[in-house]
Amino acid sequence: MSTHPQFKIITLDSINTTPNWTVHPFLDDTPSPALKQSLEESGILHPPVVQQAQDGTFNLVCGRRRLYAVRHYFKQTSLPCLVIQPALPPSAFFLYILTDQQSNGPLSPMEIAFFLNYCLGTMDEKDIADFFLPRLGYKKQTALIQRLTRLSTLEETIQRQVHHGLISDKTAFELLALPSKDRMTLSSLFDLLQPGTGKQNRIVTLSRDLALRSHKTISSLFAEQKFKEILVHKEMNPPQKAHTLLELLQKNSYPRSSEAEQLFKEKVRRLKLPDNYEITHSLNFEKDEVYLTKTFVDWESCEKDWHQKKQ
Repeated sequence: MSTHPQFKIITLDSINTTPNWTVHPFLDDTPSPALKQSLEESGILHPPVVQQAQDGTFNLVCGRRRLYAVRHYFKQTSLPCLVIQPALPPSAFFLYILTDQQSNGPLSPMEIAFFLNYCLGTMDEKDIADFFLPRLGYKKQTALIQRLTRLSTLEETIQRQVHHGLISDKTAFELLALPSKDRMTLSSLFDLLQPGTGKQNRIVTLSRDLALRSHKTISSLFAEQKFKEILVHKEMNPPQKAHTLLELLQKNSYPRSSEAEQLFKEKVRRLKLPDNYEITHSLNFEKDEVYLTKTFVDWESCEKDWHQKKQ
């Protein structure tokens, strides 16, 4: 028997579809509209990967959505598959999974977490770090494996948000330090406001610090009327709500700094500066220094202004 994988026509009834190796178990088997359209137009250009079992059947390794589409949309009874051998070294087996998934683009942070979890079941951490982390775009550091796999402990709702990019991996790691109820509160908040990574991190940091100082949970904090009014406001769009929410969090977290900021803005307003002038203060008013900035339309205007001032 050949030790190389082979393409074979396999009857669907002989394929076992247990989700043992799926790197996105938080998603259902229904293919995306893009995949369905691709299959309708071009057929299966990328066959599923199966492994022969001892009883003559085949265990599905990769391609659950492709298999679902063939069964439910096209009513086929067989399809071509890449058949890999029943006895493979773990690194070779998992390389088939990784290669198959990467053919559709880079893995999401959640897919990486589940993939590394599977590797940990049969491989040494150092071997995983040396063999797979560079293929995933990371340095060969074993500590990264434990950090990345922790994402798989998040609630499925959050896993889907991280997978689809609605929550950044940086924010996801911050959420891991919070109780489940607080994580789900922030998850709902991000689903409503859809803020970028920077605003996500600021919301997490400010709400966590404010809740800690107030001896409250983040969930109870956002249940307060002043926050609820922002979130249900009918005239503000999501970006406006996110901006207003952050202003309120900042004001409540650092009341003295917020008061100083308002006083500073009022002083600047009274100066009635031209549009191309701007005055800013030091970070958190740590120094008394202020900075006056003048914007020029081009280098020549800047140079001319400078020479006039030197005369």
